[in-house]
Amino acid sequence: MQHCLFQCRLLVSRRASGWKASGFTLIELLLVIAIIGVMSALIIATVSNAAADARLTLCYQQQVTLQDALNSWVAANSSGTNTLNNAVTLYNAASQNAAGWLGLLGSNYLHKATYDQFISNSTGTQIKSDAMDKSGKSLKFTTWDGTTNHPYPTVEWN
Repeated sequence: MQHCLFQCRLLVSRRASGWKASGFTLIELLLVIAIIGVMSALIIATVSNAAADARLTLCYQQQVTLQDALNSWVAANSSGTNTLNNAVTLYNAASQNAAGWLGLLGSNYLHKATYDQFISNSTGTQIKSDAMDKSGKSLKFTTWDGTTNHPYPTVEWN
């Protein structure tokens, strides 16, 4: 009996002094799991946005590449014995579809891999690459008649 009173007093004194059992409570565990869940959701959103941003950057770079190739083509076909009117005529004859425009530039003004990627993804008048297809974007060549309304051909987004 004396032994039981000693144990009871020890238990009461430990509780009164703020002693508690070691380990985690259910609330603490749930809180840690919730924090980890929120942090992982933020990381996943950041990574997926970075991939989309990289695709868009590639799309804009490909637009610049096509515009540079077109500028080179215009310079080559409107100088020397060729006139600007000849270049306008050739450009407009090729402007019926994407394959015509890309064929106009061909491997003389575009890298073969770039040309092949545009040819394999383009349909109708829409010029596309893999990145543009995933981003839902496409390019087009503008009309060119050499007047003040359309003084120079450009590559624009559809």
